[in-house]
Amino acid sequence: MKIFRTIVAFLQALLLFLGFSFLSAVIYSELNSPYNIIIAIAVFSVGVFLSRSLFNLIIKRGVLSVISGDNATYDLDELEPTLGSDVLKLTPEELTNLFSKNKPSFNKGVTVSIWGDWQGRQLDTRHQLDSLNFNSDNDILTINFSDKCILKVKSPRIIFYTSSYLKVVKAKEILWEVPVDTNSKNQYSYLNTAEKIYIKSNTKWKPHAYDIGIGMNALYLQG
Repeated sequence: MKIFRTIVAFLQALLLFLGFSFLSAVIYSELNSPYNIIIAIAVFSVGVFLSRSLFNLIIKRGVLSVISGDNATYDLDELEPTLGSDVLKLTPEELTNLFSKNKPSFNKGVTVSIWGDWQGRQLDTRHQLDSLNFNSDNDILTINFSDKCILKVKSPRIIFYTSSYLKVVKAKEILWEVPVDTNSKNQYSYLNTAEKIYIKSNTKWKPHAYDIGIGMNALYLQG
């Protein structure tokens, strides 16, 4: 999968680079000196920068996320699932009731993605769901895993569940807790201000510029 992503990232970046290179060559040949040299170099430099950025973005987030993520609209997520599909659109209360009656069977566990952030800090480790509850007083959905990792989702909205994933499209804040030992845990807080995702942690971890996208799903548990 990583090899495929690298190949696609390289090809996409190469196409973008070739486009800017062609534009730079046209500018160089059509404009009068010395403006042709200055503008051609500027366009070529922008092409190099954007191509490199696109390559890194695809490597970090994946092909489909880059194509649809930051430019996605929530309007489609507001739609009801197609009749006959196994996709359920639930409220936090309905999700809690579903879990209490029939615990979702992600046999191989789930990986965690928070606004597109999915690598490291045990996010890409498979976790078995242990319990799930929603506190309507503080509007927090808590997801506990058997390895003692915990997700706390503030103001979860638009929840989809199928046999292969659990997705929360919108949320105000998400807290990811990873146990270090019996007495301590690492915490990673993601706060959605509607303009940017702000990160806080009790560790020295700092996100990469391409790790998180406000247009991504707030929470995605992949089975």
